[in-house]
Amino acid sequence: MPPLRILVVATKPPWPAVDGGRLVLLNTLQALAAAGHHIELVAPFSGTDDDRRKSVAALVEICTPHLIAAEPRSALVSAVIGLRRGIPVTIARHASPRMAQAVAKVLSSGDFDVVHAEQLHALSQIDAARQRGIPVVHRAHNVESLLWDFTAHHRGPATRSLVAFEARRMSSWEVRALEEADCTVALTEFDRRTLSELVPGAAVHTVRAPFTAELPAGGDPLDGEPAVVTLANASWAPSRDAVEHLANEIWPAVRRRLPGATLNVFGGGHHLDGLEGVVGHPPPGDSRTAFPRGAVALVPERHPTGVPMKALEAWARGLPLLVDRHTSEILDAENGVDVVVADDAPGYSAALARLVEEDGLWEKVVTGGRQALAERHDPAGVAEHLERVYRWTISAR
Repeated sequence: MPPLRILVVATKPPWPAVDGGRLVLLNTLQALAAAGHHIELVAPFSGTDDDRRKSVAALVEICTPHLIAAEPRSALVSAVIGLRRGIPVTIARHASPRMAQAVAKVLSSGDFDVVHAEQLHALSQIDAARQRGIPVVHRAHNVESLLWDFTAHHRGPATRSLVAFEARRMSSWEVRALEEADCTVALTEFDRRTLSELVPGAAVHTVRAPFTAELPAGGDPLDGEPAVVTLANASWAPSRDAVEHLANEIWPAVRRRLPGATLNVFGGGHHLDGLEGVVGHPPPGDSRTAFPRGAVALVPERHPTGVPMKALEAWARGLPLLVDRHTSEILDAENGVDVVVADDAPGYSAALARLVEEDGLWEKVVTGGRQALAERHDPAGVAEHLERVYRWTISAR
């Protein structure tokens, strides 16, 4: 079959890949380009001219990048627009006339087979594609309404009701998106089922996040027997709360069973200062730093949607992975095969003790993790699967 001409519309440039969402998009663009498809990318950009030149230089090998000078609106302006138009604040924040004009201009310059809207927020920029009758594939990184509802439970009384209100508006917006897009792609089977329940009969497919099966681990090992590493976002309440629960409630139990165990939190913040057996580190400039040789990677209880890219990176860098039961389900992983599973303080203590004391388990879980990547997240396989979804959408349209 001839290669496809694909226009990807995103809410942020994929390079540098400083967060999981950017990394998913960057890996996808690389895989589609390697499969021979022609890709043009329209994404907003805020930064210096030098930063923009660097991003263009990094992306031009895999796509034709159009990086548009467009800042997200402020929270206050977004809230006013959202209330006036009856749309979620976060959608108003990312809706950009400049982006919509850029999309229209690129579409007028050539014949595209499909438009790929990366995340829910990008759909407000692609009216020109609908007017031209070009099929639209929407890739959802999360079930956004679930994410907002989960966040509400981590807010104080003053803002909890506002965030819950936003979750309800986001659910209505997701229903609209599922009805208007020709096809929706979810990164996990859990998210596919959830989105399908919002609009029964909507075309929703699971296409996993692409990730290479092997990356080098970090160089210098950390102190601890074992050394356990986790990454946190101190500015996001659910992540901060999960790490605080891990450090304050679970880690003392681990230390009673394994006195030499040390929890290394990258990006955890000053709230971890003074906790026994817990060491805080700044957010890593290079993610490899957070996955050093000889450490155990731990993903604490997380929000109920999306794919944990930190877990995929731990697999790729050859660290045994410790997760809760829900994350194991999201990863389609199996306890004792490619992950070790724990849900409470005794479970975490027992799981780490097994990794340290049970002959062959450490190596088995590391090997199983890399096999899971090769079987379920191989970039070439993901590109092939995504191409099938594109062609199905084109033919159905």
